[in-house]
Amino acid sequence: VLALGIGASIGLAARAAPAMPDAREPAPLRGAALGSDTGLRLLVPDNPPFVLDVDTGAVIPSNVPASNRGTLRIFGVGGRAGVVVARSVWKRADIYGVTGRGARVSTLGTGANVWPAADGRSVWIQSVVSRSRCTLRRMGLEGRELRAPRPFPCATGSDPAGGSLGLVSRRTRVLDPDTGRLVLETRWGVVAGAGSTLVLQGPGKQLTLLDGATRVQRRLPWPSTFESASGQPAVDPRGRFVALVFGVPILYGKGGRPLQGLNVWILDTKTTKLTQLPGMPAFVAIKRTSLAWTDDGRLVLLGEMLDESGGRTKDVVAVWRPGQARLALKTIELPELNAGSNSFAVLR
Repeated sequence: VLALGIGASIGLAARAAPAMPDAREPAPLRGAALGSDTGLRLLVPDNPPFVLDVDTGAVIPSNVPASNRGTLRIFGVGGRAGVVVARSVWKRADIYGVTGRGARVSTLGTGANVWPAADGRSVWIQSVVSRSRCTLRRMGLEGRELRAPRPFPCATGSDPAGGSLGLVSRRTRVLDPDTGRLVLETRWGVVAGAGSTLVLQGPGKQLTLLDGATRVQRRLPWPSTFESASGQPAVDPRGRFVALVFGVPILYGKGGRPLQGLNVWILDTKTTKLTQLPGMPAFVAIKRTSLAWTDDGRLVLLGEMLDESGGRTKDVVAVWRPGQARLALKTIELPELNAGSNSFAVLR
């Protein structure tokens, strides 16, 4: 077990961060027209959730039951399936697996928190036994129990999955979900895990890229002029790219009217290069906008565009593949969402 930080020495090479990238001014989201052959269907958070056919714009009901109270969240699994967590009481939610373009729904039981497993076809579900005791079980998305519940340190819903290294607990501890063994401990909080690489927030206004196999660290600049991270990063299920999401709840557009701004940077964990997503930063409604990767390497944005006056324009789907110079956009019409969250999942 290693405790990792600036002072770690054996097997650790900490490199200085390069200069801060140039900033762009926020603007309305723009891009090329998105074609009608994407093959994408999205599981969208509502109460109950529905399926959006991106190519036709059709809104298709799902068989996930509506929740009487609480919030409803959706987590993507492997870039091709989703899990619905419908929280009704304290530390307890009904959990459903949703798979395939037909959105087949399977009951996964109840639990407090859910993380995608490294195989991209199952999930880890944490249940709270008491205020200080939890268990962890593994469930296939079709509803089959793959590992019975075992005692496991309690984590929080904001703890990210740790990629192929394990599960993150209390932001700085990566644990093997099969044994509960401490794999490594970091000095700064883990914000994302991609394959065997961890993205840490720190030291100070920097990011640190940690190779979990070699324990080599590399310092990266805070890429956005926006001060705060906004929501969970979107992780490429193939383990290479991480979409880092930054937001500012109040900007000022034409006439001094308040706006919301989103800035997305793509971190290539193989080359350690940071690239600003085309079209960013953009005026969007932050609480109605989210991102997810597909299993074939496309980044999908689903959200609400704003114009420079701060008025709502339209709901939009944007698709981008690493290396492309522009986003591909399509405006759509969605019903008013009533889930209390904005995360969605790709169904393929």
